[in-house]
Amino acid sequence: DPEISHDCVDGDDDPTPRYGGEVTNWHGTRCAGEIAMSANNFKCGVGVAYDASIGGIRLLDGVISDLTEGIALGFNVEKVDVFSNSWGPTDDGVTVEGPGTLALKALEKGISKARE
Repeated sequence: DPEISHDCVDGDDDPTPRYGGEVTNWHGTRCAGEIAMSANNFKCGVGVAYDASIGGIRLLDGVISDLTEGIALGFNVEKVDVFSNSWGPTDDGVTVEGPGTLALKALEKGISKARE
């Protein structure tokens, strides 16, 4: 769904992940398929919410900062019913990084403004 899709790397509305080469980021695409795969598709599978629309947010192919995380987490929250994030914070096995100031504000906006 273009209305709920955004590319935080290139700043446009095409969140198509990078395929090929040494680095690929298609994990979110696979997760979305598990959620919204069409019923009766002759592919031996059906998504748990097979009538759902999907929006994509491209974040991982560029420099990830508090600003880009905030944009990703806060993008069009008034139109999105459920966010499924297939990425996470830096984790060195000892400490887990928490959200930055802007990412936290985006999460708070989602809690207070989304699905009103």
